[in-house]
Amino acid sequence: MTRRQPVRPRSAEDDTFRPGFDYNEFSSWYERATNSRLEPARQTLVRLLNEQLDRELSDFDRHRIRVSSSRVKRPLRLWSKMQKPQYSSKIRVLEDVETVIDDIVGVRIVCNNLSDITFLQGILESLPSSDVAAQFSLALEPGSQKMYVNNPKPSGYRAYHVNLITIVPGLGEITRVRGELQVRTLLQDGWGELTHEDTYKPGVPLPPLVETLAKRMADLLATVDDLAQDIRLELDRLAQTDVESEIQAPHQPRGDEDGNGVPLRDGFPSPTVSKNLVLEEAARIVGGLERPAPLASLAAQLRAVFGAAPLRTWMGYPNFKSLLMDAVPDVNIVNVGPGYVIPRLAVPSADWPAPLRETYNAESE
Repeated sequence: MTRRQPVRPRSAEDDTFRPGFDYNEFSSWYERATNSRLEPARQTLVRLLNEQLDRELSDFDRHRIRVSSSRVKRPLRLWSKMQKPQYSSKIRVLEDVETVIDDIVGVRIVCNNLSDITFLQGILESLPSSDVAAQFSLALEPGSQKMYVNNPKPSGYRAYHVNLITIVPGLGEITRVRGELQVRTLLQDGWGELTHEDTYKPGVPLPPLVETLAKRMADLLATVDDLAQDIRLELDRLAQTDVESEIQAPHQPRGDEDGNGVPLRDGFPSPTVSKNLVLEEAARIVGGLERPAPLASLAAQLRAVFGAAPLRTWMGYPNFKSLLMDAVPDVNIVNVGPGYVIPRLAVPSADWPAPLRETYNAESE
């Protein structure tokens, strides 16, 4: 337990940062806190977030949302932040630091698209609340969510922020430690990397031209983010149409294809894909599901293994759904929205899409 330092007198007219400790005392506290709580909390947050993503996302979609970096704020950075007016008036003793400053421990997640941020937000909101749950390994701090994606800061900064709470065991007690999670798209993260370390110096105002150019860059990348989201939605729509469409007529090979529609390589057919091998892989993918998966996602996983050309005609089946039902005769497919495969022994939960949850419950009654 850190010894509480006496509060030094402070006049009402004095707005300078004069806590009840000096930098040497702060530095000693920081080293102890980092070794005992902050660094263990950083490692725990990274591990638990990765485990949560592994559980919630399929292997095919896992690369879209990933923990990219983490850190414990360096002592000089933390000391500088403590001197800002919105924090300095609240910090009188060393124990106040972790209560007032919420990003001493920081973790960053990078997503491919804007819709990935929305999806991840739903996953995080399903975590227990830190002010309600008595026991937890990872919890959400109520009221800590900040959506800078749709409401960027004046600088142009865009991201989704939320505070997470984890526990760190000690010799005599278990301590709750708070960490800030930042979630950005690839482009938002690129803007942050290009502008933050290159231009941000605590206590030093930026030249107006730098602020203007950084804001302009942020706005341009936000437009590109919207375009990338439109591309993804269209690709998802085409993938879903492909999965649902019936194959009406045999494919007529072109001059650069063999009789199965597989491209020729140097004038010779590509290796033949066994129908049984495709069915076995489909059964393996379905058997490994822990949460509902869209049919289009499962089809994409198969094509990632065998290539698009061999599965162009779904190995002779009318459509992908027929192939899947032959591979896994007892597969549970719910025909709502894009169509979902439901894992065995699955129990509807808050992270399921609402239409899927409602349809599944109705069919189970």
